[in-house]
Amino acid sequence: MLPAELEDGTWLWPVGALGRDEILLIAQARRPAFFGFDTRTKSRRLLARAPEWASCGGCFEIQKTAIGADLIAVIVKGYAPDATTGGKRHYEIWTMPRTGGAMRMAVRLPENLQAEEAYVDGFQIVGNTAVWWGIDSDIWRVPLAGGTPEQVRPGDRAHVSSWPWAHDAAAKTIIHLGTGEEIDVDATGHPLACDSVWCVGADGRSDEVVVLKADGGGRVTVPGTVLMFKPPIHNRLVLLRMPGRQYGGSFGGSALGAIVQLYDICTRRQAFLGSATLARAELPWDAIRLGAHTPEGPIVYWRAGGNRFVVVDLARITAHPCAS
Repeated sequence: MLPAELEDGTWLWPVGALGRDEILLIAQARRPAFFGFDTRTKSRRLLARAPEWASCGGCFEIQKTAIGADLIAVIVKGYAPDATTGGKRHYEIWTMPRTGGAMRMAVRLPENLQAEEAYVDGFQIVGNTAVWWGIDSDIWRVPLAGGTPEQVRPGDRAHVSSWPWAHDAAAKTIIHLGTGEEIDVDATGHPLACDSVWCVGADGRSDEVVVLKADGGGRVTVPGTVLMFKPPIHNRLVLLRMPGRQYGGSFGGSALGAIVQLYDICTRRQAFLGSATLARAELPWDAIRLGAHTPEGPIVYWRAGGNRFVVVDLARITAHPCAS
């Protein structure tokens, strides 16, 4: 359980786990701030604030966040007091140390990437590089030390699962973005969403999905429907709607819906998030959401009674031989 507000009423949003006992929170204020919340002591520490000029309101709108081994990065839309922007909204990538410290602008995205409403579907830190991709499947990367963004792959139906892996749902291939190698998935029927080893997709029958390895092995059907067409997380965890539930979880967003099924490929066990078996104080009264990308794995969270968030840290579900 995490607080959903600061003492002055400013909203807080969970982002991801910084360690076993610490969750990154963003304060959604005129001048956004970043906090680490200790789940053991129930205390928080200030990690960083947006620059002072960002306090004008709407000058520093955080679009996406990613957590790396050493850095936290955000894609920002806003107005900086800089004549080079011509008074127009623009997009930048800012970073801060994962342990806390001053924020700095890593790169201002070039003019050809400055769409009026740029849509970023995914954002990830890979070493000292930021990679991101849009709903149109365009994939980009840029050094966090600064430089010119490079298009890794044009919008050609490839969707990133976790760098360097992507999949082409229609062609049923898994793509290594570093080498360009493509692996054919041994499956027939409907399109599949894949990580490097495991895939998930509809098998053509109502309220069932198929889970299988790229080589066709380990095939099993699971009651439910594919949620947001997301590939298995870390080749192990699959997010599904409950059978007969068709609401929530639009493609590309973070909102999963009011009830979510979490299926473990390795143990073939299921967990239900947002079910009526929870205590009243834990029941979600807003959509269940998926947190930012982190090396260890994302969080799942929802706003509950008592003005609090419930957070499930999926990184606590550890590696298993079946995932490789």
